[in-house]
Amino acid sequence: MLRYSKYAALILMLVIVFVSGCSDRGTNIPAQPEIGYITTPQDIKVSPAVHDFFPEMVFQIRNQLRLLEVAVYLPDVAFPEPYGPAQAVPLLILLPPQDGDQFYYFNHGLQQLADEMIADGTIQPMAICCLSNDKVFGGYFYAGHYPPAGDYDAVIGDALIEYLNSRFPLMNTPAKRGVGGTGQGAYGAFRAAMLHSDMFSSISVTDGPLDFDGLDGKSGLMELFDDALTEQSLDASNFKSFDTSGAWHISRMFVGGSYAFSPHDTLVYWHSAIVTDPDDFTESLDIFIDSTKQINDTTTLIRNIVNQSPDFDFHLPFDGHGNTYMPIWSMWLNNNLENVLANQGSASLASMDIQIHTTPDARYGFYDQTKSWINTMKNPPYSYNVKVSEYSGYEGNPATHDQYLYEIMRDMLKFHSDNFGD
Repeated sequence: MLRYSKYAALILMLVIVFVSGCSDRGTNIPAQPEIGYITTPQDIKVSPAVHDFFPEMVFQIRNQLRLLEVAVYLPDVAFPEPYGPAQAVPLLILLPPQDGDQFYYFNHGLQQLADEMIADGTIQPMAICCLSNDKVFGGYFYAGHYPPAGDYDAVIGDALIEYLNSRFPLMNTPAKRGVGGTGQGAYGAFRAAMLHSDMFSSISVTDGPLDFDGLDGKSGLMELFDDALTEQSLDASNFKSFDTSGAWHISRMFVGGSYAFSPHDTLVYWHSAIVTDPDDFTESLDIFIDSTKQINDTTTLIRNIVNQSPDFDFHLPFDGHGNTYMPIWSMWLNNNLENVLANQGSASLASMDIQIHTTPDARYGFYDQTKSWINTMKNPPYSYNVKVSEYSGYEGNPATHDQYLYEIMRDMLKFHSDNFGD
């Protein structure tokens, strides 16, 4: 067994921002030695936490502090005395798109909507937890168990919920728990729901990369990769210079996806040990690597992105001509939602309420991918009851980005509230 590294006094910090009754979004603050504090519901409530959080995130690259940043909306009734009765409430987890941080939904009016809809009785009080997506490599599709991406599969439907339940007055039952997302977050929401089918009862999403090869098996991300080559002026002669600096939006999507689905090291057994120093109350995290397995084929290998072990190079699913390279593309297809569903079984979504908002104006061909995924779910052998709401922009303001998310969120909150029942 090879000892990999020791991180002295490594503290994994979760920054929780409670948003209620104030338009200021707040900012991250350094970790404090105490557990945290709560002011009045009329103020920004920032609760810093010192916590050995998620060893699964310990290898995530360019995340030296191994943070998982979230912002949590907590309704007034869930505040402890003397501010409220600390009533247990349902939980909704929302995942932002590529480049979205933990304030993405708040910046589109989530706080105001939740306050308004709870006050007038349109929705029941609920806690809403919003995660930050990785903004360096275009996000990791909230996927994978490979070290460079972080083990989101063990976080979103498992460790995160366990942590939130330990900290807030939540109804700890799947019937009172939902998940949703936009763009790349839409993929992450469905993936988490299928891999943890006993943790959620409702899903609501907008357009996203929901069918990697499209309805015809020849589109989806296959067409989008041509745009990644174009934005970098790449072809077969200089393909190995694929830029990983974070300068290109579409390209970063494929870099992050490659870390989630086709990294150079595809098998890493590891375990961690938390060691506390009783003299100064610091903690060190010892990480051990037991074994690794690498992809030997170098046809689409992009090297030297991070020079350390395990090897954080990655394999793109397409070659310099933009053609699929099946030994790698097949690894991506294994993570395509239709194949995740087939592997998890039809029961993984059968008991869930599903809502999808889609528009022909969606970016990156996500509309076609979304329609293909809807087609998969609504037809045999699954025949799920999927609520589909199609919308569009108007002249001068097409729905190419997130202009209409405020109204979509209103529908999403009502959808989850109805599903949570009385």
